[in-house]
Amino acid sequence: MRPIYTVSREDIYDYLRCPKIVAIKAYKALRTVPAKAPSQPRSLEPATIGRIGEMAVQLGLEGLPRLAAMQQIARKVPEVNLNQHLKATTLASLEGMERVRRSLVQECGEVAVIGKCEGRHPDLAGTVFPDFIAFTEKSENPIMIETKNTTEVKSSDRFQAEFYNGVAEKFGIYLLKERYERGAPVVSPKLIESKAETILIYPRLAKHFVVEDRFVPNRRTIKEVWRAKELGLKGFLPETDCGKDCAHWKLHVDLPQGNMEPAAPLPLIFSEGILGFDYDLDTNYQVTYGWKLLPSKVKDALLFGRLRGRNVSWVNRLKEWLVNVAGLNEEAAEITLDLNKLQSFHSSKPSIERLLKSMKSELKPWEQILKKRIKTSAPIILGKATSIYSLPTRSVKFVEDAWKRWQ
Repeated sequence: MRPIYTVSREDIYDYLRCPKIVAIKAYKALRTVPAKAPSQPRSLEPATIGRIGEMAVQLGLEGLPRLAAMQQIARKVPEVNLNQHLKATTLASLEGMERVRRSLVQECGEVAVIGKCEGRHPDLAGTVFPDFIAFTEKSENPIMIETKNTTEVKSSDRFQAEFYNGVAEKFGIYLLKERYERGAPVVSPKLIESKAETILIYPRLAKHFVVEDRFVPNRRTIKEVWRAKELGLKGFLPETDCGKDCAHWKLHVDLPQGNMEPAAPLPLIFSEGILGFDYDLDTNYQVTYGWKLLPSKVKDALLFGRLRGRNVSWVNRLKEWLVNVAGLNEEAAEITLDLNKLQSFHSSKPSIERLLKSMKSELKPWEQILKKRIKTSAPIILGKATSIYSLPTRSVKFVEDAWKRWQ
């Protein structure tokens, strides 16, 4: 289902086709009642084929021989051993990747996958997740890789690549977490704000496209997409001069036309409210990330109070590791390793009630759109806010710059 509280790449793609499509899909997303669970589970095969494609791309770029790559995929995706279609798909994907790698080496030099990354765009309150991030011998800028293990090339694929390239171009950032650099594992988070390119790879088709163009939505476009989405949530369509052949008619929803000033994204409003309570979003990110990196046995020992007394030296070594290797500041490392401080820090986050009260005037346009739903959805929106706007460093600037662009 299309997300309600953020603007996605799909929303912008639809907006460029017709703003009414954005409104209609938002209208449907808000009012659709979840169907009962089907008696027969849905096929997982498309998702499995996508996973096979990602693995084929990664192993293929590493230059792993086809037989060894097939064995690795079969171990991680056991269905390949049981399903003839999946087995044939895997073989075709690996064979296609051998041809793709040869072409890429000629075109870009060796391509080294270093891990995954997450792009964040504060004005859209949205995120993107390319399959991989890599570097090539012929470019200093990062390369994103998107796998399409399909048997056709769609026009929306290229737009996806252009959108990925544009996320970090003006207002957004890319965040790298666990990865490999120069062959060694690295876990300290790193922000990337630079030009980027995306390689679309179609393993089964043995094709690839290096996309250098960037789609960077300007402020006017961003606000117009939000206007269309918010009108749809409210039960209206934006005014357009599209004709009878417009794609929006295929959705078979006819609503009255309306107009309104676009309201700032809800997650951004909540993030601005959080800053008013002096809650540290940098520390929020670092503590959350630090906790994720800790081994399960360490987490259990912390939760059950077993890291005291004679374990002080062990705690100090863990703290040094979090600071020197994982890149946390000392305060965040101490909070991560002290259950009392951890609980105290999380409890310092402003409550839903306090946030709603402090940002009452900013939330008025959304109250007219969502009515009582805004209160019941507030925990979800707060979770979106902290996940999108918390960064290892400079979270305040990330939020404040986006907030100023909405004023």
